[in-house]
Amino acid sequence: MGNTESFSCINDGKNAISFVKSDIVNGIIYFHQCSPYDKVKVRFILKGTPNRTHAIHVHEFGDAMDGDCKSLGPHFNPYHTLHGSRRYDDQRHAGDLINNITFDREGYFRYEYEDDIIRLSGDTDYSIVGRSIVIHNKPDDLGKGGNDESLISGNAGERIACSSISWCSLSHF
Repeated sequence: MGNTESFSCINDGKNAISFVKSDIVNGIIYFHQCSPYDKVKVRFILKGTPNRTHAIHVHEFGDAMDGDCKSLGPHFNPYHTLHGSRRYDDQRHAGDLINNITFDREGYFRYEYEDDIIRLSGDTDYSIVGRSIVIHNKPDDLGKGGNDESLISGNAGERIACSSISWCSLSHF
């Protein structure tokens, strides 16, 4: 897993969860924030096609009632920045998360990290709760694709799985 401490304030703070279920990707993404000023701890536990890489983002809306993930809008971008990546310390959308997930040879992706620009609590304009996780069929080019779409979506392609992000109780951790 990523290089983070364990979820140390488990009895305090805010918790959210996203259950991803599709023909291609299934699993859970946990979010935990100790206080409105702390980084959000993110834990991915996903299963998919072995050795495949897919873009993963938070999108603006959380209503996936249309069934094809198209109603979820663009990447969540409350700071009005260009698409980018934490990898390069560039500006990025809050919804860019870790940009890509790569499943191992058994088809698992497990990873933890701390995100310094997403929020669970505080001003709802900046919170990811009530928004959605979207997994795309292509890898994210991290804003380095050399075209306008790269700076908007990372040329991530079709939406293949999506799920809303909801508050959860401590019992899920």
